[in-house]
Amino acid sequence: MDYKVMHKDKVIALANENGISEIIDKSLCPACFAIGMPLEIWLDNRCVDIHRSHSRKLFKALRLRTSDDIEQVIDVGHGISITDNWWIQRADEKLDYSSLKQYNEEIADIALYGSSSSNSGNTKGYRELGTVGSYEKAWRYINSCWYMFKHGNIQELISEYYSYQFLKNMGVNVAEYEIKHTKSEETGITSTFIVTKDFTNNAKVDFEPFCNYYTDHDEPEYIIPRLDEKLIKPYVMMVFYDALLHNDDRHNQNAGVLRDSNTGEIIGLAPYFDYNLGLISTGVPRIDDVNGNVFTENFVSNEICRKILKTELPDKNAIINSIEAAEIETKKAFPDISPNYALIKDYIIRTYDFLVDAI
Repeated sequence: MDYKVMHKDKVIALANENGISEIIDKSLCPACFAIGMPLEIWLDNRCVDIHRSHSRKLFKALRLRTSDDIEQVIDVGHGISITDNWWIQRADEKLDYSSLKQYNEEIADIALYGSSSSNSGNTKGYRELGTVGSYEKAWRYINSCWYMFKHGNIQELISEYYSYQFLKNMGVNVAEYEIKHTKSEETGITSTFIVTKDFTNNAKVDFEPFCNYYTDHDEPEYIIPRLDEKLIKPYVMMVFYDALLHNDDRHNQNAGVLRDSNTGEIIGLAPYFDYNLGLISTGVPRIDDVNGNVFTENFVSNEICRKILKTELPDKNAIINSIEAAEIETKKAFPDISPNYALIKDYIIRTYDFLVDAI
C-alpha cells in the first residue's frame, strides 16, 4: 500500500509498507522523518493505548481488531491528533482534512465512559485514535475550543490541579486546567474529571512531542545539548518545577515544542502539562535534606542546569505565596476532601531549600 503523509491539505511525504519513500517538504515534516523510516515509529506515538479498557470498547465500536495493524489504523484514524496538523491517507484517497477532524460526541463518550447513550453507530469525524496516554480520556469541543477530559483517582486529580494552580501563580507557561463534576442522568453517579484546554488553539500551531526528536532518551543530560538555544532555559525550569512538584511522569510524550504551522519553524517550548503523577498521587513525596532525591540529581550533576537556576531561581516568598494560593484554589475545587496540605508544603519548601544550597 502506498500512502501520502499530509500537513493540513498539503502532501509533505510519501510512504509505503517499507516506510518513508520520499520527503517532499522537509520543513513541514515531523522531526523524526527520514527516508526509510518505518511508519510505525511515527504512528506509534499517535495511537490510543489499547491497555485502556475504554479504548478496547472504542476499537469494537470502530470495528477494529488491533492497533498493531497499521494499515487498519491509517484507514480509520488517519493518524490524526487534535494538537497538530499531520495525518496520513492512502495514495488513491482525496479526503477532506477538516471533516476528519470534526467533533464526534458519541465517539468521545465511548472513549471517556466506555459507552454512549445515543448508540447511533456514527463514526464520522475525529475517532479518538490519536488521543494518547494511559488514562481514560477524550477530547470534547466546547464553545469553539477543544478540551481534554481525563479520569483519575482523587489523589491524581488533586495533585494535578494543585500543581497547575501553583505554576499559574508562579507565572509559568502552563496548560490551563479545571475540575469538572458531571452527574449521569441515567445512573445518578457523579464523575470528576481534570479538564485541559487545547494549548494549540485548534492546531493554529503544531505541538510536536520530544519523542520525535529524542526517542525515549528523556534524561536532561541527553536532551539539553541537543536543544535549540531558545528552548534550554524554559526546559531547565520545567525540570526545576518537576523537582518541586515531585513529578514522576516527564517522559518524551509529556513535553515538546510548538511549531509554526505555516513554516514548520520551532516557536518555543510547549506549555508545561501533565502533573497527575506528582505530589501525593504516588504516595508520600520525600526528599533527604543531605542527599536530595532523584529529581534534584539533575541540578547537582549538570553544569548547565546549575548555571541557569542560579540566574532564574524564583524568590522563596513567591514559592510560599504560590503554595498558599494553590492550597486555597484546590480546597475550593475539592471542598469535601482533606489531603495533608502541610505535607505538600513541606516537600516543596524543603526541595527548594535543597536546590538553593546545591547550586
